[in-house]
Amino acid sequence: METHPFTNSEQQVIDYLLAQQRNIKNQTTAEIAEVTYSSKSTLVRIAKKLNYSGWMALKEAYLNELDYLEKSISCIDANYPFSKRDSLMSIANKIAQLEIESIEDTLSLVTHDDLRKVVDIIAKSSSIHIFATSNNLLVAQEFSHQMSRIQKDVHIHSLQGEIWFNAYLAKPDSCALMITYSGETGSLNQVAEILAEQEIPLITITSLGENSTARLSKAILRLCTREKLYSKISTYSTDAAINYLLNVIYSCVFALDYDKNVALKIAASRRIENDRCSDSDILRE
Repeated sequence: METHPFTNSEQQVIDYLLAQQRNIKNQTTAEIAEVTYSSKSTLVRIAKKLNYSGWMALKEAYLNELDYLEKSISCIDANYPFSKRDSLMSIANKIAQLEIESIEDTLSLVTHDDLRKVVDIIAKSSSIHIFATSNNLLVAQEFSHQMSRIQKDVHIHSLQGEIWFNAYLAKPDSCALMITYSGETGSLNQVAEILAEQEIPLITITSLGENSTARLSKAILRLCTREKLYSKISTYSTDAAINYLLNVIYSCVFALDYDKNVALKIAASRRIENDRCSDSDILRE
């Protein structure tokens, strides 16, 4: 709503929505049209431009996003969680608090139905193709490692220029997992389009709100959405949220065959890592 190019008459409505926020909850389209000197068709046209089925769908999404933003207010700025005046321990505490809040925030966005869709897709797939960029690829490495330990086939695609071929050549019984904070990364959107054409089910981990990648996905998990795209010290909040969701996915897949996977993990570790020992009572087997 804040960035889309609208006509002058449409912009009057947008300005009203941004100013009134939750006050529009009980207003009808006729009332909003009257106060903004527009028409009902203008409201519907705005919704269509933002890729919603109609005005009520846009209104519901807007109010839900306002609810989320109000609940996620924190005294710690995710973009600049510490200042140059903070002591070492102050920095340590603020980063810990930010990561805790980011995980709790992300958990509040997870629903049983969304998680069930993700697990069902992975359970039916012979392999998982992961698409991401930059540091999101690094976060995905641990997920790939964990999944391989329970004999799940995971491929991380990172070679620029090849990711489109990887998407096109994905086997019909595989699935894809895409990690994209904005959901508007050009190369990843092209990958999502190719996957949709090939009928490869796509799971997307992304921020709150509508975006191009989410619209092409079979299942979506929403991230804590606190960081700006560029103006920040690091991706502390996003990394914590992504890592949390990937751990949740791994754990839910693990639980599908819990006893077998526990036995497999223990047997493999005892056979391969038998040179490890410890004097600690906590660590000793």
